[in-house]
This record gives sequence, C-alpha cells and structure tokens, in this order.
Amino acid sequence: MATETTGWAIEQILNAAMGFQMSTAMWEGACAGNVHWPMRSAVVCYAPTLEILRRAAAEGKTLVVSREHPFYMHGGLNYPYLTEGLEAALKDDPVVQAKMEIVDAHKILIYRLSTAWDNFRPQAQSTALARALGLSPIEPQPSPRSRGVICDLRRTTLAALAQTAYDRLRARSPRIVGDPNAAVTRVAVLAGETDPKSGLAALIADPKIDGVIAGAGGVIDEVDGALSYFQDVVGAGRGIAMLAVGYGPSEEPGGEELARWMRSVLPDLPIEWWPAPDPSWIPRPRAGG
Repeated sequence: MATETTGWAIEQILNAAMGFQMSTAMWEGACAGNVHWPMRSAVVCYAPTLEILRRAAAEGKTLVVSREHPFYMHGGLNYPYLTEGLEAALKDDPVVQAKMEIVDAHKILIYRLSTAWDNFRPQAQSTALARALGLSPIEPQPSPRSRGVICDLRRTTLAALAQTAYDRLRARSPRIVGDPNAAVTRVAVLAGETDPKSGLAALIADPKIDGVIAGAGGVIDEVDGALSYFQDVVGAGRGIAMLAVGYGPSEEPGGEELARWMRSVLPDLPIEWWPAPDPSWIPRPRAGG
C-alpha cells in the first residue's frame, strides 16, 4: 500500500465495508498471527493449508484471507457447531505447530472470511460456481437471501455437466444422485454444503428445475437430512437429479470474486487469488479386476 498499514486497520476497513457482519460471525476474522504486523500484500484462498502458507512465505505475502479456518474450527450463527475441548486438543498438535512456525517466522496474518461474506453477499459463492461452469444465473432469483442461484441451460445431462466440472473446476471426484443421463434444462446451483431440508426444498420449489449442482461432499452430505430428502424427492416421482462436485471445488471460484471485491475496498494493497486443485480422487477398478 502507499503507506504501510496493519492487519488491524485492514480488518476495520473490511468489516465496515461489509456493514459490520463480523459481529455475527463466529470463529472468523484474525485467526493466526498478529493484527499489529504490517501488511504489504495479500492472497485469497479456499483453505490456508501448509502448502499455501509455505508459498505465501516464499513470495512474501503477509495477509492470507481464507474461506476455511487454519486450525479446523467451524461455527456460525445458523449452524453453531460445538468445539468444546478442540482448542486444548490442538494446542500441542504438530500440524498446528508447523503452521504457527511459518506464521510467526514470516509475520503472516491469517484472516478468515466465511459467514460474514455469506451474510454480506449471500449468492456470491453460488454465482461464482455457476459462472465457472459456464452458466448464467437467471433474473430475478427466487430470494435475494438464498445462497443458491437458478440457471437455464441448453438441454444436457448431469453426466455431461460432471465432465464440465472435472474440466473447469478440476473436480476429480464428482458424484451424481439420481439418473446421470436424465435431460436437464434448468438447474439450481449451490456452492458448499447442501442446505438442510427446508432450504433445499425452497431452492428447488420451481417445478421446472430438473437438476441441482451442489458442493456437498464428505460428512456434510447429510446436513440435517438434506440428501435423504433429495432422494425422497426423486423417489416420490419428480424428475430431478443432483451433481455433487465436492465441497472445496464448489467454493474455490468464490475466492476470485472475494479477491475482486477486496481490491475495490483496499485498492492500494496487492491482492491475488490462489485457486487449488481438488485434493480428493476416486480410485477406478482395473478392467477385468
């Protein structure tokens, strides 16, 4: 920046620009490092992994803004996961210590923006995912507070969209719930986890929606019965199917949008977006095996 500023000053600017969303966001804001350290350049990423931190140290980045928590803690106003005892359990964890050594040695501030960003721009992550897949959200959207967006597309199949996700998102393990070859022309796109039943039901209320593209993935496949509900929607006779591209790959495109917004708020701070490939993969059985 023109004059060196601190992490604390940047935090105040970001918080004010979002309308002070941080007051309702748990486990967010500065998560590692010292807010009084000077900030010279920033990087936006999905998760502040050791790989990201080592690269940041090598390239002289002093601010890492991430979607995920550096020490594996989660929470928020709507989904208050309990982490009782987690901080104590992680205190002597060698992985945490390895991260802290990089943070301290290179004066890197890790700043998490997740719930606050979603409250400020509810559809930003899903819109970014849709555009990364070559889709355009229709206007108007069902609800400005909904996380998901609706897109019309040329008649295709979720199997074809899975290949698009593999190519464009570098999503190595997309999965489909329902008929992969069923034709789709209108899809609901939802970055991150599938919403609980009520949210998912509202998102797909339009009977013209015949496909869902979501992050899902891992243990959050079953957020408050969302996937069981979706299976029952299909079982009840509705012609609809879901493509789960993976939680991380679905959230990655939103990092670019966040970085773009941050540049408008902090024009003097060099800010980059560092996307990362999907770390997961699905083993394929050998032919004849």
